[in-house]
Amino acid sequence: MKRLVALVASPRKPGNGELFIRAVAKELGTGWELEIIRLIECDIRPCKACYSCLFEKCPQKDDMQKILSRVVSADAIAVTAPTYFLGANSLLKRFIDRGLMFYSILEKIWGKPMVSVITAGIEGMEGYAKLMVDSAIKIMGGKLLASVVVYGAFPGEAVLGDQNRDLVQSVANAILSGTSFVPAETSVVCPLCGGDSFRFLDGSRVRCLLCSNTGHYRIENGRLAITITPGEHQLFYSLRDALDHAEWLRTMKKKFLDVRNQLKPVVQEYVKIGRVCHLDDDNAFDK
Repeated sequence: MKRLVALVASPRKPGNGELFIRAVAKELGTGWELEIIRLIECDIRPCKACYSCLFEKCPQKDDMQKILSRVVSADAIAVTAPTYFLGANSLLKRFIDRGLMFYSILEKIWGKPMVSVITAGIEGMEGYAKLMVDSAIKIMGGKLLASVVVYGAFPGEAVLGDQNRDLVQSVANAILSGTSFVPAETSVVCPLCGGDSFRFLDGSRVRCLLCSNTGHYRIENGRLAITITPGEHQLFYSLRDALDHAEWLRTMKKKFLDVRNQLKPVVQEYVKIGRVCHLDDDNAFDK
């Protein structure tokens, strides 16, 4: 029996993203079982930026290690989040902010099949939520088989209508076949990572916002064409690049320990400016 593990970053239980993934699991058939991890029910504490997990274990005693264990044991991963004010719900960000922990399991999950499901209540108003969920999958080292935006304002609408049902089937087929599904409306993708979000720079330069690499764009036969080339510092272009990035982070930790005494006077000078406001203090603000 194969297992699809769904990481659900929604405060709704169940929300549209969860219902969509349940529908996908139904299409996968009896050879698959679905395991749902609702991040709202998990104890995921903010990253302390201590870098300890790059050398030993994260000192925080929360649910992150348990979640990563489920990710390792899965045959495929689905990540879903609803759109909140043009971005993915903050539950996803809190999870992905702990991403340094992923390096400890990277060789076990690299290339694992993953799908991204974004929900939005108004068509075209998903903003950068899709980019956030796709980034989460790439940072986890997954192979992004499908990335879909599902429209539906009320719980249940994500699995209604021909368009959404077609998306359910397409995502299920991508998982079963291991072949990437690209929605019809996606006409231009990054040749390196498959991302479809870009920042257009000066001249003809363009940057992929998923892998952060830069290239050029041009018009060919009336259509936009993009060429992207890998830069010197990569996060997830290949497993080797990702492991090299982890090692670079370790050297940065060591470098900071070498220079922190030089930086301390700068910090001490600027922390004297302004004051920290404690909102439970009646005298927090001057009148």
